[in-house]
Amino acid sequence: TCHNGTTATGKPTNHVQTTSSCDACHRTTAWLPATFSHANVAPGTCNTCHNGTTATGKPTTHIATTASCDACHRTTAWLPATFSHASVAPGTCNSCHGVTSTGKPSGHFVTTRSCDACHNTTAWTPIRYTHTSPYFSPHNSGVTCTSCHTGKTETISWKYAAYSGYCAGCHAGSFKTDPHKKTETPTTTWYTVGDLRNCAGSCHIVNGTTGAITKTRNSHHRSTDGGF
Repeated sequence: TCHNGTTATGKPTNHVQTTSSCDACHRTTAWLPATFSHANVAPGTCNTCHNGTTATGKPTTHIATTASCDACHRTTAWLPATFSHASVAPGTCNSCHGVTSTGKPSGHFVTTRSCDACHNTTAWTPIRYTHTSPYFSPHNSGVTCTSCHTGKTETISWKYAAYSGYCAGCHAGSFKTDPHKKTETPTTTWYTVGDLRNCAGSCHIVNGTTGAITKTRNSHHRSTDGGF
């Protein structure tokens, strides 16, 4: 009766198209911030208003989707946006990621595995991956994927190829002869890096003639330790 553009300020030209009274969204003390109760809006019908004409629609950079706004957004703010992956079958991430939504960045690890092999559905980081190789042992937190996968591919370029698949494949250069005594009788001999290529194995001192163990030693090295 007053805010009609003549008696008092009315709707500007860029106002959301509506026949609702001003007080449906605005307060009497200020036009902004404006709020709207979506309580009576049926779920999944957002685009009846949010179509880019009546109210704000998808920007040009929006993920290509036919899903309703409320599948990812709240009624109080566009951000943060969330999406429930509950109905997404494991291993099918690339049906969206890299096609209609964020895919692998240029520096990503080279792999054909699905996103969910390493990432959670709630965030890209932290990354987790379960190794199934019989040659892999869990390492300490200072060892990252690229510490071993230096080429950022699933194939490892072993530093010491002669011992590929074993600890010595990476650590042969750190092997020290003196601490790895093999026999004391009848003569003193030492293990070689080839003998102990699996660093986590035992390196008992044995009788050089009979082969009987004279001193036991084990668990001196663990892959989860910070060093040897």
